[in-house]
Formats: sequence, structure tokens, C-alpha cells
Amino acid sequence: MITLVKNIFKLFVITILVYSSQISAQNDTFTQGAGTPSEELIGGSWMLTNVESKAYSGTNITKWTTGNNQITGLTEWKDIIEIIHTVSSGFSWQEPPKSMQPGSYLNLEAVYTNIDYSTTGKISTGIKIFFARAGANYQIMEPNAIEVLKLNKDNKQYANEVKKGFFYAPNTYFDSSNECQLIIDCYIGKDHFVTTYTYSYQR
Repeated sequence: MITLVKNIFKLFVITILVYSSQISAQNDTFTQGAGTPSEELIGGSWMLTNVESKAYSGTNITKWTTGNNQITGLTEWKDIIEIIHTVSSGFSWQEPPKSMQPGSYLNLEAVYTNIDYSTTGKISTGIKIFFARAGANYQIMEPNAIEVLKLNKDNKQYANEVKKGFFYAPNTYFDSSNECQLIIDCYIGKDHFVTTYTYSYQR
């Protein structure tokens, strides 16, 4: 009886080891095919493959009007004594490059335009631009993200402003895929309008 139990246990352990080896081999194949985050990219280029835009509503009171590399947001609300508050901001940005050499020194320009800021309340409005892995959260810059620029305004300082951000094009992968995204987040309060430019690394 003890011998039978030992044999069953050995068979169980061998099965687990074989299964683990197969899973590990599959993962290794995927990683080798796409590259690793620590791999330095030499030669090749990041090529722009897709552009998408989407509104994300925290309060759902901002109306967005879009154009070519520009957007206008209008937020209006009425307080308890029927006073209407308005924050309206315009954002525009320089056309991102269609291709980038890894490690090349580049810049992008963004413009904030105050259209109307009629409230005493502090409503943050602005634009931030950064590179991150494809599918990254637009609200949180992960540790390996590359910041291009941040332009923040509120009720104490909302004058028009032009800002240029300087950066080095990514020279490593962000994850096990060969893609990254340039994320452009325009926001008024908790409402965001995000444009993502997806790049694919091609040798």
C-alpha cells in the first residue's frame, strides 16, 4: 500500500514538472519573439501604426469638440444658488513624428488656451504627454514611462501658455511586446479626452 502511494505521488510530481516546463517554454518563446524590457534597441525604428481618441468622463459634464491635433472642452454647472460656473479650455499639440530612431533627441509642443474660467472653485485643467507601454493607464505614469511635458492650470493661474517638452525616443521595450504608445491626456476636472499614438518597433 505504501509503495502504491509513493508511486502515485511520484507520478503527480512528474506531471506537474512537465506541465511547468511546457508553460515556461511557451513564455520564453513569446519573450524571445518580441524582445525584453532591458534589451537596448539598436538600429530599426519606432513606426506610427495607429491613432485613437476617446473621452473618459468622471463627472460627465464636459463637452469636447475635436479637430486636427486640437480639442476644446466646455464644462458648465449650476451651484445651489443657481449661479452658473464655466471652465472652457483649448488644447493643441504638435504632430508627433511618424517614425523615431531609438534614443534620438526630439521635442513636442503643446498649447493651452484659456477660453473661459468663470468660477472661484479650483478646477484643474491641462494637458500631459508621455510614452508608456501599449494599453497603459492614462492617469498614472508607470515607473518606466517617459514624460514629455505637463501643463497644469487652475483658478489661480490660467493664462494662455505654450510649452515645449524635450525627450529621448524610447531605446528599450516597455514590456514583452514590440509596441509603445504616446499618450496625450487633455483634462478639465475629472473629465479627460485622451489621444493615443501607437508605435511599433521594426528592425
